[in-house]
Amino acid sequence: MQLNDAIQNRASIKVFSDEAVPVTVIESCLDAAVWAPNHHLTEPWRFFVIPDEARELLAQAVATHVNIARGLEWAQAKAQVIKERKHIFSAPTIIAIYSDMGTDQKTEKENLCATAAAIQNLLLTAHSLGYGAIWRTSDIYDYPTVRQVLQVPPSTIPVGAIFIGKSAQREVPRRRRPHALFTTWVGASGSGTTDETTGAGKP
Repeated sequence: MQLNDAIQNRASIKVFSDEAVPVTVIESCLDAAVWAPNHHLTEPWRFFVIPDEARELLAQAVATHVNIARGLEWAQAKAQVIKERKHIFSAPTIIAIYSDMGTDQKTEKENLCATAAAIQNLLLTAHSLGYGAIWRTSDIYDYPTVRQVLQVPPSTIPVGAIFIGKSAQREVPRRRRPHALFTTWVGASGSGTTDETTGAGKP
């Protein structure tokens, strides 16, 4: 698969089969992830692979936190637990991804950007290998009970979770407006002004 094809054809997949994802596929995705651009080579990404039966541990950790946080609001707690459990078991493998915070605000921002770039590498690799994936963000990956079961270092912040698996979901062409609508060329050497209707640069 050509890189440009992978970038333009990849889409977020929400419906997965129960077929297990081979370890070799996960490792290929992670191998690609760590080649993301990274200022000062801090290598801030931290990956926590949650396959098959391990999803139950995650679901139980979420339920424990919700039940404690909700207290006596039993009906609301139950509804939230059911919703999160449905998400957790929607794909055969989840990769929870965290970023090291670093020692200051600047480093934290650079680390977050690098980890996001790593996620893009991971998603493109999964797509190129014939697997569907979706990048989800959720508060559950910052729950103390979830951090404990995943053994996440306290010096990290959650960036999201990648749900990955085989899928028969029909790929729907994605829509993106032309880059010219969001681009400013500075100086005389640029493409000039932009036609706001078509997004095409005017010479």
